[in-house]
Amino acid sequence: MIYRQNRKWLAWVEAAVIYGAAAFWLITYDVPWLLWSPNPFLFVVLYFALRYGNRVGIAAAAGASALHLASFLQENGDWYGLFDRWENSKWFISYWGIALFVGHVASDLRFRYAVLADEQEETKEHLAKVEESYGDLMKVKTALENKVVGAQESLFTLYKIARALDSDNSEIIFTDAVRLFKDLIKAGSIVIYRMSPSGDLLRRKVYFGGEITYPATVFLDRPSVYARVCSERTIQLRMENEPADSPMLAGPLLDEEGKVIAVIGLNGLDFAAMNRHTVDLFRLILVWMGESCVKAFRHEQLGHGDRYFPGTHVMRPEAFYAKLNEETLRAEDFDQEFLLLQIPVDFGAMEEIAAVREVDHLMKQTLRSGDEMAYDAFRRELLYLLPATSPELASRIEERIRSRFSEGGLAP
Repeated sequence: MIYRQNRKWLAWVEAAVIYGAAAFWLITYDVPWLLWSPNPFLFVVLYFALRYGNRVGIAAAAGASALHLASFLQENGDWYGLFDRWENSKWFISYWGIALFVGHVASDLRFRYAVLADEQEETKEHLAKVEESYGDLMKVKTALENKVVGAQESLFTLYKIARALDSDNSEIIFTDAVRLFKDLIKAGSIVIYRMSPSGDLLRRKVYFGGEITYPATVFLDRPSVYARVCSERTIQLRMENEPADSPMLAGPLLDEEGKVIAVIGLNGLDFAAMNRHTVDLFRLILVWMGESCVKAFRHEQLGHGDRYFPGTHVMRPEAFYAKLNEETLRAEDFDQEFLLLQIPVDFGAMEEIAAVREVDHLMKQTLRSGDEMAYDAFRRELLYLLPATSPELASRIEERIRSRFSEGGLAP
């Protein structure tokens, strides 16, 4: 646009060309411009003042005045009578009057145009931001609508899984809890850690999702999202400086005394669709699971004598195979690895109970808190079940167990 061109040199080049051509014509052809009516210099000054404003308009008036003087001198031979007669001096007043008045109006219009153009640019920027905000609001609206539409299905799913969470078997509770987080919160990756009896580390119990490899053991004396969950006993979000294998959202399972019995981590969450409802649902499930686990642990403690040999942590085969079935289901549903070791053993003349107690004594410092050991008298085998453990470690772990037996005087 004419008012928005910022090449200042263009006006001076244009004026130089026009006035140079006029001077050349005046000198070469002796044109009597002063006798023309109207005076052509008026239109030249008007053009530059109207197009470029005050500064160029004044320069155009000065150029026109110089050409007027030159033309008058060429025609009359001197300047006598140029300024004392109105017929001659009126042109100078016209040149400068047009330059000042029209130039001022043009400059004012250019300034107003520039202001309006800047306001228009700002308005366009604001409009773009408004459109972006509107797009974000529509995404939030769509996400909320999806949450409302899926509320009935979520409640129905919650009702179906509630019966499993109310089980007396903690293994079933942990397994179905993974399905609950996957179906209701849409977590792409889930991990459940059990608190060790000493309270200084977490052991991986159940996990789902292969995009992240969770550590088998988490030491709570090192800074992490798990340590913050255990110290503050509340739901925590992963910080920017924490490693990628940390969960985006983690929360504790608490017992009746408020102590942490397990930590659950969720990953693969859609933060665009995540809102307070998601966190409240996660908190509700944690409370529910905590209460169910406390009941299940109490029931299992009461039935300890039925599942374990008296005075030991060695399981009877029936209870062990039931636990093995649960790990097999996790392997099928969640692709969770586990390790099963079957080591033949011959106790010789030792009584069964005495031999089992000796095995229990030898393995106390070898097995983890979440590992299980059983003795099958019919097959004469020691059975070991290590949840969340790669089968590739079988030979190494079996060698460690056999060396432990050798140190204790038993030879499986």
